[in-house]
Amino acid sequence: MNIIKSKGLLIFTLCIPFFQLKAQLIKNTAKENIADWYNLSADQDGVYGADVNKAYQFLKDKAIKKKPVVAIIGFGLDTEHEDLKQAVWLNPNEKADGKDNDKNGWADDLHGWNFLGNTKGEMVDAISKVGDREFLRLRSKYEGIFWTGQNYVRFDDALNKPVKVTIPVDKAEFDYFKLLRGESQAAAASNTYQFAKFMKYYLLNDFDQEIKKTYPDDSKITAKEFRKIKIEENGQTDSVKMVAHMFLTSFMGTANPTGGPNQQPTTLDKFKENIIKTFPNRKEKYDNALAAIVDGRKAIEDNPNDVNQKNYGNGNLSTSSSFSSTMCAGIIAAARDNQLGVNGIAPNAELMSLRIYPKTGEIYYKDLALAIRYAVDQKADVILLGAPNSIYPPNEAKWVNDALLYASSKGILVVSPVLDLSKDLSKQSFYPNKNISAENELSNFLTVAASDSTGMPLKDGNFGKKELDVYAPGVNVSSTYMGSTYRKGTGSMLAAANVAGVAALIKAYYPQFTGTQLRSLIVGNVTLRDNVEVEKETFVKDRKVTDLFLFNELCVSGGILNAYKAILAADALSKQKQ
Repeated sequence: MNIIKSKGLLIFTLCIPFFQLKAQLIKNTAKENIADWYNLSADQDGVYGADVNKAYQFLKDKAIKKKPVVAIIGFGLDTEHEDLKQAVWLNPNEKADGKDNDKNGWADDLHGWNFLGNTKGEMVDAISKVGDREFLRLRSKYEGIFWTGQNYVRFDDALNKPVKVTIPVDKAEFDYFKLLRGESQAAAASNTYQFAKFMKYYLLNDFDQEIKKTYPDDSKITAKEFRKIKIEENGQTDSVKMVAHMFLTSFMGTANPTGGPNQQPTTLDKFKENIIKTFPNRKEKYDNALAAIVDGRKAIEDNPNDVNQKNYGNGNLSTSSSFSSTMCAGIIAAARDNQLGVNGIAPNAELMSLRIYPKTGEIYYKDLALAIRYAVDQKADVILLGAPNSIYPPNEAKWVNDALLYASSKGILVVSPVLDLSKDLSKQSFYPNKNISAENELSNFLTVAASDSTGMPLKDGNFGKKELDVYAPGVNVSSTYMGSTYRKGTGSMLAAANVAGVAALIKAYYPQFTGTQLRSLIVGNVTLRDNVEVEKETFVKDRKVTDLFLFNELCVSGGILNAYKAILAADALSKQKQ
């Protein structure tokens, strides 16, 4: 790796992905390549930044009325960074003495809290994925169960045949369990292994008998003949048997039955032999997938299923994966005009760090719920969430939704990035989001995707006309990095940091506004791009394609974050209330 440190900017010639942020080479050769171009504006600079510099021109004669607190729920924070240490939040009621001085359940929480640690001060970097945890939780109830169209069946290994499931099946929970195949390699491997039992059974019994009855004189058959055998029974089709027949037809005639159809004739005995040979491999893949589920949660020594239990974790915030949240912190609150690195949007903000994201794996929702409540109880004004997830276990979802409602009741703005997966959010949901229930939509929850300096959306960012609120600078944006260095990155997380910074800027001068009002001020006052035609990646029948959209088809606001317009609107609204 070639690393050059120059004028406080750390330049990497190797692209390293992290939390969907992609490192880029820094070139300050034009206005659109200025490291912190999010401060610029389209009308004055020809760059689709967030109009922050213009906002400061308007605010220059106004007094700051509050030092807003921004809680970054993420990977931790480099609290000693040269451009951030003046902005790190300090718990006014806590001391570094090993005691819980403020009686909030967390000892020595001076600058926030690390929920992925233990009382010995150790860090936990690797935890499991939500999909794996949910599969392990539910597999004793639903593993190996399939729906025939008439009955639920499971293969009985002792009887060596399919049997009807006699225990009651919760259909909604069972359907949820089936979805885990796309979220957990272990769940997918289990499904393949369990279904292979049915295929093997039908091949050696029902299909074998039908082949011999239909083609008694043929010593060799092809997929064409195999496809024609009868699979109905008493005028009804068993969907499990039908799918088994379909797969076996595709394997028919292949020397190694793991590929597509092959019309070369084979004997039925040879085909059965080849299929049976693959069976141990499926079991081995399943066992390996189970063994690969690694979870360091045990080292934390808490009960992850008890959201009321605290007294776990520690106050160590700087971890090997803290760079993502440190970059967000710089955009929000790096000192302005100090000849170091970048100019943050709201340098008077105080940064509270709440670590719940591991280096590998996915969050525990208990940690997220408690982190949100911690931020609310410690009087945060803005909460910046990390990456959402496609799995939201119902019992754990209630913990988080209740915490979000608590934040809403206290007037706190919650900012959430989308994932950069090219997904249409009207077709696939990620969690948490503003829809607490069919009847309850959070008015203080703001979703953000990344745009570039030319005003175009990040091609692979998720989008949704009703689900995504606003775009913000998040492509080739430079910010603070670990060890008092700086790096440029790309991703919707950085865009969300821009929105959190602008919200903090508004709050610093107009502290009376609630989270709901802040959201309205930001979403309702953007650099409009509503009729601009843009290219975006999306999915059509599970195939990624590039399509054309109007900007207003991609988000609620139809535009890009504009601090200047939001500040003007806040100023006007504040005068109306006087």
